Amino acid sequence: MYQALYRKYRPLTFSDVVGQEHIVKTLRAQIADGNISHAYLFCGTRGTGKTSCAKILARAVNCSAPRNGDPCNQCPQCSGILREATMDVVEIDAATNTGVGDVRELREELIYAPAAVKYRVYIIDEVHMLSNQAFNALLKTLEEPPEHVIFVLATTEIHKIPATILSRCQRFDFKRLTPERIAGRLRDVAEQEGFVLEPEAAALLARLADGALRDGLSLLDRCRDGNEPVTLSRVEQIVGVCGSEQLLEAVTLAWNRDATGLLKFYQKARERYAGPAQLFSDLLAVLRDLLICSVSDDPGALIECDARELQEKTALSRTLPTAVILRMMRTLQAGIWELGRTADKSLLAEMTLISLCREELGEDYASLSARISRLERGGIPAAVPPAASPAVSEPEAPASPAPPAPPAEPESGGAKREDCPFWEDMKEILQDTGHTNMLGFLLDVTPAMEGDKLILATEQDFCLTFLNQPENKAVLAEAAGRAAGKACQIILQEAASVRKDDPMLELLKEMEE
Repeated sequence: MYQALYRKYRPLTFSDVVGQEHIVKTLRAQIADGNISHAYLFCGTRGTGKTSCAKILARAVNCSAPRNGDPCNQCPQCSGILREATMDVVEIDAATNTGVGDVRELREELIYAPAAVKYRVYIIDEVHMLSNQAFNALLKTLEEPPEHVIFVLATTEIHKIPATILSRCQRFDFKRLTPERIAGRLRDVAEQEGFVLEPEAAALLARLADGALRDGLSLLDRCRDGNEPVTLSRVEQIVGVCGSEQLLEAVTLAWNRDATGLLKFYQKARERYAGPAQLFSDLLAVLRDLLICSVSDDPGALIECDARELQEKTALSRTLPTAVILRMMRTLQAGIWELGRTADKSLLAEMTLISLCREELGEDYASLSARISRLERGGIPAAVPPAASPAVSEPEAPASPAPPAPPAEPESGGAKREDCPFWEDMKEILQDTGHTNMLGFLLDVTPAMEGDKLILATEQDFCLTFLNQPENKAVLAEAAGRAAGKACQIILQEAASVRKDDPMLELLKEMEE
C-alpha cells in the first residue's frame, strides 16, 4: 500500500525535527542527563511536530543505547515501539475518549509495571477535548504518577487547558515553521523521491502550508505526478490558486478603475478557486504585503516571499496611496463577511469587485469624500434639467445684437490646466493620502511647470512659510511625482504683491512661539 509522504518522512530522531531547535535541545539534554519529567505538555499549531516529538521521546527514554539523547531505533525496545508491538507506549485520542470514565480506566492501568521497557508512556493527543470532570479526575494522577509512568499531552488550543493542568506539566511551545524551512524540506523530500520540484513551486507550497510542514508534504503529494517535474503552473492548477503576479495584476486593475478587466479576471479565477472567499483571502494577503511595503523601511523582514516578488510588491506599493490600500482591504473583508450570509455568492463577489474599482459607491466617510471630490472636478455629470412645458406662442421681437462677451478672468485658486495638467490629480492624491490640511494652503497658489520643476507662486506669505517647511515640501514632491509620473522639484516663489502685514502670518508666528 502506498504510504503518504508525511507518514513516510516522519522524523525518527530529534535531529530530524525541522524548525524546533529550542525544544529539541532541551529534551535531548534532559534524556542525556537522566532528568526526565513525569509530565510534558506540547502545544502549537497543526503540523509542527508535536506528536512526532512525543513518539521520539517515548523511544528515547526506553532506548537501551541512546546517542546524545536520540533513540537508536535499532534495539528491541525501539523496534517494538516503532512497530507498535509494545503495550507500554499508549497513544490516546482525547477527541473520542473525553469522559471521566476513560480517565478512571487509565488510572487503573497505571499501577501495573511496564512489561518490556523501562517507562510506560501515555501520549494524549488533543487533550483540550477532555471534559472538566475528566480533567479533575486526571489532576492527582498527573501530579504524582507512579515512577514508571510518563505523560505527554499534546494540544493545538492551549487556552482551553485548565491552569491546574498547566502547573503540573513542563510546557513546550512549538512555533510555526518559516516558508524557507518548509520549502527546503520539500526539496529534500522531492530529491529523495526522485522527481524535480521547481523553486517557485516549492515557495508557493510553503506559503500555502501556513507554517505546517505536514500540510506542505500533503500538498506536495497532491501535486506529484510520478517522476514528472512539479512546476509552478501545475501547483496553481492542482491546488486551485492564482499566482502572485496575477493577484498583483488584479490589484492594479482595481487601482486603475478597470471594472471590466477585473470582472474578466474573476471569471478566469472561478476555474481555479472553489469559491470567491478563498480568492478574496488571497487578495487580502497581497494587499497586506503592499501595506507593509508602503509603511515599513524593511518590508523583507515582515513579508514571507522571495526577492523577485518582494521587488514587485514594493514597486506597486509606491504607486498606491496607503489610504487606498486600506479601503480595498476593508471592502474585501466586508465581502468575505457577507459571503457567509448570502445565497448568490457569485453576484456578491462581482459587486465587491466593482466596489474595489469605484470608491464613490461606498457609504463610509472615505467613499463620500471621494464622491464629493469627483463632483467638484466634474467627474460625475450633473443631472439633466427637466424640459420646460411648451408655452403659448407669441410674436418674436427682433433680435438685438448680442453684447460682446467680457474677457475671461483667471480663476482664483489655481492656474489653467495647460500650465500644470496634473494639478487636480496632485490635489486628489494629497486628499487620498490623508494630507487634507495642505489643500487649504493651495487655494491661493498658482502652479506652473518648467521642465521637471513645479513652480508654486502665491501672494500669501503664511502659505509660503507653511509650504516651505522640509516635511511639507517633501509631501508635495511625492504627490507631484505620483501625479506626473516622474520626479518633480518643488520651487516656491512670491507673487507680485505680497502683504507684509498679513495677520495670518502673525498668528502662525505666535503659534510657533
